[in-house]
Amino acid sequence: MLIEFKVTNFLSIKDEQRLSMVASADKTHGESLIDPNLPGIKGLKFVKCAAIYGANASGKSNLIEALNFVKEFVSTSATDLKPGDAISAIPFLFDQLSTDEPSKFEVTFASRGVRYIFGFSVNQFRVIEEYLVAFPKGLPQTWYHRQYVGQEYKWSGSESALKKATSLREKTRQNALFLSVGPQFNNNQLTEVFNWFTRNLKIVRMSGDRKLSPGYSLDKLGDPKFKDQILKIIRNADIGIVDAEIVEKKFHIDEIRDQIPPAMLSQLSKEEINSKSVKFHHHTGDQSSFALEFESESEGTKKLFALAGPWTDILNSEHTVIIDELETSLHPLLVEELLKLLLDPKHCPGAAQVIFSTHSPLLLSANILRRDQIWFTEKNSEGATHLYPLTDFKPRNDESLAKGYLSGRYGAIPFIPAGLRQ
Repeated sequence: MLIEFKVTNFLSIKDEQRLSMVASADKTHGESLIDPNLPGIKGLKFVKCAAIYGANASGKSNLIEALNFVKEFVSTSATDLKPGDAISAIPFLFDQLSTDEPSKFEVTFASRGVRYIFGFSVNQFRVIEEYLVAFPKGLPQTWYHRQYVGQEYKWSGSESALKKATSLREKTRQNALFLSVGPQFNNNQLTEVFNWFTRNLKIVRMSGDRKLSPGYSLDKLGDPKFKDQILKIIRNADIGIVDAEIVEKKFHIDEIRDQIPPAMLSQLSKEEINSKSVKFHHHTGDQSSFALEFESESEGTKKLFALAGPWTDILNSEHTVIIDELETSLHPLLVEELLKLLLDPKHCPGAAQVIFSTHSPLLLSANILRRDQIWFTEKNSEGATHLYPLTDFKPRNDESLAKGYLSGRYGAIPFIPAGLRQ
């Protein structure tokens, strides 16, 4: 479960920006909150989702890219980077001082009932600082602190198991994270934290993301444990679909030989190939239905089906999923239905979270999001991204959030020159 994310000097983000999933004292939709009862902060609750609004190029995607960089750098810096390889963090380039400063990241999260703070700063050449603090009993334990000082790394930390990990420190290159190295050598302490970044933190881009191919949802549809959930997602969208069936087709390789690259033909040993697709049954209004091939469905229905499989994973997990432009090819009402399932403890009883960027003002008037779940991004005169919550404006209980957003009361909307409006 994500608690807080901080980022400084990365892409369009210059000064420290902070996204918090800590719930406010707002009493609305209290049933949708996560109450993990963590040592040291018992009674503190957290939101299940956050919506990030902002004009195009205001930095919404760069905030998501910052989280993606953290995930990828933790996952692969020990294995994919070679000695001397550059680190791909790009600082804020519109200011010379920022260009020469490191990019900084800090993630506060909970895994298996323990709260952690993990942070690091990097420039193009090396990790400047890295630290991991755990709160297993409520009080902070600095498991390690690594800092580049005077042309060498200084190490400190109170946790004895990591204090003795001298060989792991020696194996940690200047362009790799210690958190990335430890699990490669079966360090159990670091592996638990490493797994949260690699397994529990998910980044999804609605445009062109391979995980959103219909094939994954098709596989889930064939599993009785998930079929009902997938159908519920589709039925709740109220697009007239009442059932779905898997259609298996067999065809001879000669039927598609001219469509297969020559290099692949030699790898296809079977003359007969099996293929699976889905066929949706639509309600016709007279107690009957007709079946429609997947290829004949609208782009919105295809995208919804492709998302349905991963969404069932979210509902049944404790993953934190970051989605860029959730409403891509989806009607805002379909997005609303997906969020209702996530926020309903009957359908999503765990600590799953979804953080998404969006342009849809309809969600602001749908009465499904709490006010502490709504965030905005806006660029200042320097071209730097500023991230801020709706709660900064203290909107009245009866205030129309959609109207306020569209009128510019909260900022985060595009500036349109008067000449273009005519």
